[in-house]
Amino acid sequence: MKKFNYRTTVNITDDLMHLGFRCKLPDEMQNKKIRLQAIFAQRQVDRRFPLEVRVEESENGPQILADAEIELPYVFRQPPRHKVTVTFALWCGVQEWILDDQPFPIQRELFARPEQTSKRNLFVFGCCTIGLPFFIARAWLRENKNLSKAVKKANETVYRLSGYNYSPRQRHTDYFAAKYEQYVSLHKKLSGNKVLFLSERLPEEGGNLQLIRERFAGDPDIEVTEFINTHTVDALNKKDLKECARKCAEARVIILEDFYPQLHQLNIRRETKIVQLWHACGAFKTFGLTRMGKPGGAPQSSMNHRNYDFVSVSSETIRDIYAEAFAIPTSKVKALGVPRTDALFDWERKRKTREELYKKYPFLRDQKVILFAPTFRGDGNKDAYYPEDAFRLEAFMEKMPEDTACIIKHHPFVHQPVEIPPKWQNRVLDLTGKDHINDLMLITDLLITDYSSSIFEAAILEVPMLFYSFDEEEYMASRDFYFAYEEMVPGPVEHTFPAMTRKAARMVAGQWDPTEEERKKDVLAESEDAALSLSQRMEQFREAFLSALDGHSTERIAKYIKENYLENGE
Repeated sequence: MKKFNYRTTVNITDDLMHLGFRCKLPDEMQNKKIRLQAIFAQRQVDRRFPLEVRVEESENGPQILADAEIELPYVFRQPPRHKVTVTFALWCGVQEWILDDQPFPIQRELFARPEQTSKRNLFVFGCCTIGLPFFIARAWLRENKNLSKAVKKANETVYRLSGYNYSPRQRHTDYFAAKYEQYVSLHKKLSGNKVLFLSERLPEEGGNLQLIRERFAGDPDIEVTEFINTHTVDALNKKDLKECARKCAEARVIILEDFYPQLHQLNIRRETKIVQLWHACGAFKTFGLTRMGKPGGAPQSSMNHRNYDFVSVSSETIRDIYAEAFAIPTSKVKALGVPRTDALFDWERKRKTREELYKKYPFLRDQKVILFAPTFRGDGNKDAYYPEDAFRLEAFMEKMPEDTACIIKHHPFVHQPVEIPPKWQNRVLDLTGKDHINDLMLITDLLITDYSSSIFEAAILEVPMLFYSFDEEEYMASRDFYFAYEEMVPGPVEHTFPAMTRKAARMVAGQWDPTEEERKKDVLAESEDAALSLSQRMEQFREAFLSALDGHSTERIAKYIKENYLENGE
């Protein structure tokens, strides 16, 4: 086992832990993406807390450094009953080292959470409203004159003092939680095997929720129910909130495939289990509580995601990442697969889908197909876009072989139309918002993308990939990755339009692997991966991120839920 020369510093004031980590940087980790987790463990329960890492030069050579302030009362969802020990996990690429030779204990009393009263006081709320300008001004100074943060902090102060605030979201969440408690008190014991499918978006055809729902719908031992409403909690009326609360209170299992924020404010009854079938494969861009303290990230006190009892992922390698992102014990994350990928292993379905697409778009049958499917830029649905000058369609097609067609498939959030010049209308299709991308990949010879999670489905189907990342540094600054981007992706990366176009023309013509000149310039030139062929890199990628996928994920997950969480599951 590799030995690391490291030391830690710990200083606890009240319930705030100042944690420092120093480690000599091993030669093989030079210029690599390094991640560090502090592992808080009490018997069988652990919490992987992400630490921000930097590398600095010192008299003794480069050092891995990490410093953090950790609010102990919010490390665990529930205060620990036993003594807690802290160790570390150090990651370089997909390899993990557990540094447990210097564990240090923390008394469980330090994790006690301050009592929070739920008592509401309208008089205090009125006084707070009068004093609101003062609260905002004070928070504005403390938050470096950031008005939006100041307003949020002032609202939190009013809520803490009076039990009321000005947020429709919080008011509706509180109402939902109160109704849940009311229904639980009326029905103290669960009866039957009710499985609730819960979502803020319509279930996708062939998606995780739909597949597990169909599996359970034919089981006489299971009663399937659902609450599917595309309104967020602040837009739900009281009737909907009461219905959702009642169904949650009556369910033995609640199944999700995305973030459902108000659910995490509940004290879920012990008999009810929450299953998260996260919508994405692998682990690419950071998400969840990995982003604590970063722009747009949650505070340490957030209870988001923490009450999951079972999360299914696509490989053993990424279990620790999902445990970190959801702040749940690693034992609750299991590599049982992702249901929606089962169809990608169904050869008869794939054959039929290809034929349907060729009937729909007959000119594609005799063409080599390039699928251009980048992710969106912007913050979300309201302002999503893709810069028009980043992909100049006419210039791109001029360089492609004559037997090549191009399908453009922007993210569903991007609503700007693509102008296709008349010259190319018999070789270019804009299918944004139309056919499913997984179906289109069945007739694709080359996928061009950037930071899209569609790379995981493409890897399952063994579709060659080219990565066009013209804004890599800017994108990384706003949205970090779990692994070094250019080392992780299973294909070449180009940063300029001309270079991407030349590379695409070569690849679609069958010249998959890099030339000798490209190898010399490759970001991996100093690593063992430099000599790998495209097929070898694809195989490494599949092994790291997709090893639990085999076409039987739905069957395994349904069996696990039934045997572990439902009565008479055997």
